[in-house]
Amino acid sequence: MSDCPDILISLAPAFTKAILDGTKTVELRRRKVHAKVGTRIWLYSKVPTARVEGTARIERLQEGDLKGLWAEFSNEVGISKTEFEAYFRGCNKGYAIVLTGACAVTPAPDLKAMRQKLGGFHPPQFFKRLEPEEVKLLVRGCKMRSIDLQHSDDRQEKLP
Repeated sequence: MSDCPDILISLAPAFTKAILDGTKTVELRRRKVHAKVGTRIWLYSKVPTARVEGTARIERLQEGDLKGLWAEFSNEVGISKTEFEAYFRGCNKGYAIVLTGACAVTPAPDLKAMRQKLGGFHPPQFFKRLEPEEVKLLVRGCKMRSIDLQHSDDRQEKLP
């Protein structure tokens, strides 16, 4: 396992957009994500977008029964109860990743560019730990636009 704490998760483009616009602050998963609070998550939007469009940090990880997860996070997951039930069909429990500090990255690295620069790069089905060279590639030249719902001006900063 890499000592680099960054991970990459794959999302439907609509979910990436919802995270970046602040309307989705909790990502649900059927399996446990082995990561720590504070881990930087790179948000990969699946095809047809096929780009790394942003980052967020893990504020909290929660495992729970489905009824409890829905009760606690229904207003933060960006899906309906019907979609929630369909996603977790066959599961007794689920996992919530509470996100903070969502930032768009520009330019958004696309899959083709990532493959050209990293050879065998493949976006994950679930999530993947990023190797230090993958993080360097993502950080190099990207800027982040902080999503601050209390202020309408977008701040531009270099990624750490």
